[in-house]
Amino acid sequence: MAYNTIGPVDVIKALIEWIQVEQPTIEALSLFAGGWEGWARNQFALWLQGQLKLRLRNNNPLDVLTEANHIPTGEGSIAVFDSPQQRADIVFNALSPTVEAEPPVIITELKCQSPKQPWPAFRAGLSRDVTKLYGVNPDVDDAFGPENVMVLSLGICFNEPGLRPAAGYRVESAGRQYAVQWWADPGLVG
Repeated sequence: MAYNTIGPVDVIKALIEWIQVEQPTIEALSLFAGGWEGWARNQFALWLQGQLKLRLRNNNPLDVLTEANHIPTGEGSIAVFDSPQQRADIVFNALSPTVEAEPPVIITELKCQSPKQPWPAFRAGLSRDVTKLYGVNPDVDDAFGPENVMVLSLGICFNEPGLRPAAGYRVESAGRQYAVQWWADPGLVG
């Protein structure tokens, strides 16, 4: 089966665009108890799939897994993290065969700030995500090649005056109300 794949810079740009499109819904859902991350990761993946089908003028599904604790391979499946109970929020490009000059497998964590969540708690969550991403199972590198695997931490937060990104993160505005913070390994230029 053919899949649409996506590069890490395009993931960040698409997340910003998605936030701008979905801002009224995000504002409403962010108020519900329990947070809005689960909705965000699935809705973003669904929206991105539709956008790529339109842009690429094909009917291929997006190569994406949400809440993934295993990645399928030709020989079975491998755990995403050293601890097989942990799940990656989103994994891009793991279902497509690895081809030179194609986007890498992108293991992604997503944090979504709620109005009642203070900045220090949100920042601490971003730090935990980076720590988690350093626990990717070495078998993932063996299966795809270390040069074909990247980890990406994304945070959707309020775009307040003087917003400084969390340590090691970059920040991009997603409109007046929201911003996206991101950290990647290996690092991204942009």
